[in-house]
Amino acid sequence: MATLLMSSCIREESANAECDITGVDSLWLKELPEGFITGNPVIKNSSITFFIAENSDVTALSPRFYITSGARLLMKNDKGEYASFDPSYKRNFTTPKTYTVVSEDGQWYKDYTVSFETPTPLNICDFENFELDERGQFQCLLQSQNDGSLNAHIWDCGNSGFALSGMGKTPEEYPTTFVDGGVKGKCARLETKTTGDFGKRTKMPIAPGNLFIGEFRVAQAMLFPLQATRFGLQIAKGEPESITGWYKYTPGEVYTDKELNILEKRDSCDIYAVLFEVDPQKFVPLQGDNVMSSERIVMLARVENPGEPKEWTRFEAPFLPMNGKTFDPERLKNKGYAFTMVASSSRGGAFFQGAVGSTLYLDDYEIIWK
Repeated sequence: MATLLMSSCIREESANAECDITGVDSLWLKELPEGFITGNPVIKNSSITFFIAENSDVTALSPRFYITSGARLLMKNDKGEYASFDPSYKRNFTTPKTYTVVSEDGQWYKDYTVSFETPTPLNICDFENFELDERGQFQCLLQSQNDGSLNAHIWDCGNSGFALSGMGKTPEEYPTTFVDGGVKGKCARLETKTTGDFGKRTKMPIAPGNLFIGEFRVAQAMLFPLQATRFGLQIAKGEPESITGWYKYTPGEVYTDKELNILEKRDSCDIYAVLFEVDPQKFVPLQGDNVMSSERIVMLARVENPGEPKEWTRFEAPFLPMNGKTFDPERLKNKGYAFTMVASSSRGGAFFQGAVGSTLYLDDYEIIWK
């Protein structure tokens, strides 16, 4: 094993290297206490995050994973020493732990950081904190938590999908960025971008700047783009009353559809939030094709006519009941609600309709709870 991992014998992972964690063992998940895990594990290029209920004991866990065929799974201790994966060995996850997948031929490897986190309900996001993604390609929003820490898995966006186009040469060229010039400090800058020749071939000619609470699964983006966006986390604090914040917006000049046909239409931004029902034992998110129409939606708040304010303008949108449903405090106690907040530079962007250059600036996005 020491020889295998010597720098002289190992190369960085290539795009086709078969040394990935592809999923979390469903049988292991069923062995956990009821309600221990909330939502679905978030699997990214080099990290896996489990959301857990508050005050859960993570001092003796042995998560199991699915990996690519023929590969081997190793565990790395705090001293950087490797050992073969032992499913019976319990680890203390009060701090993240590292697992390593080695390809069948021994020439490729990838480290995964595995963590268990308890996200706190969202009150406000000021867009002051962000970091580069695991590959250093684009910016990712960090959400402040009650304990002063920053959580990288509350918000997501479509930047990783845009990366497939090859159009983003620097982090600042991606659709979703964080810049100076906010109402106070920094703000989010969401801009609809062209995806170039890649977009023409795939009928995905634009990529709107967007932000949402949930997860973007880039592996599904090519074949099932609407299903790649998975909205919502079980972080509702109570019954929502309204969303507020500050924004300004400039639409692009030419509005097109997915075939790049020019339409006589003006682009518009979108800002909304949704509270919806979930099964606490089998979390199913909303997706791009039902986030505004699902029968599970309980309440929805949306800035209906955002207009084109050139200067910072305050918005406030009340939550309205949907589908004849009412808020149930008992369901909340049982983690039976999920919540998402969404912003986009092109209202039709999920269907690849909009205007390149449309730009939404957003700051101090807040949820008011009753």
